Amino acid sequence: MKISKKIIVLAMLVLGISFITNAQEPEVTLEFKNSEVAEKLLRNYTEALQKGDINKMNAQLHENAMIYGLGGGLDSLNVKEHKEYFTSSTNQYKHSITRDLYLPVKVENNWNEGEWLLSWGTNTITNKKSGQEIVVPYHTVSRIEQGKIVYMHYFYDILNIAQSQGFTLTPPKE
Repeated sequence: MKISKKIIVLAMLVLGISFITNAQEPEVTLEFKNSEVAEKLLRNYTEALQKGDINKMNAQLHENAMIYGLGGGLDSLNVKEHKEYFTSSTNQYKHSITRDLYLPVKVENNWNEGEWLLSWGTNTITNKKSGQEIVVPYHTVSRIEQGKIVYMHYFYDILNIAQSQGFTLTPPKE
């Protein structure tokens, strides 16, 4: 009985080592075949936002794209809802993007496998009626497939926007 237990333990150990040695490390590269296409896609999207051309913004999106992080929530928007969101936004505000930077990244052998475009910049949002400006540093992460954005996540300082509009943050009572 002791011998069979030792054999089972040894077999499990050998099997475990083979799984560990066969595990692949994620591969990340900044230079890949579609990197220029990905960057142009997001630049077109950003330029369209500044011009208030919502149809051109949506033209950069895959028909089944999902967009996250707009409006300060974790809820997702589909392409139709994205169009509604930015139609409302561009009717009230002018968006001016400065200090923008784009970084294409390809990931293989990992949970987030795909071709990605990371971007950073500053969006100065000007209220068309009052002229009030809100400066919003932002970051977006977009996954690109077949020349279209299929996933996009916005990250930006929501507190900055709220305080610019007169909201205050009240500390909790002790």
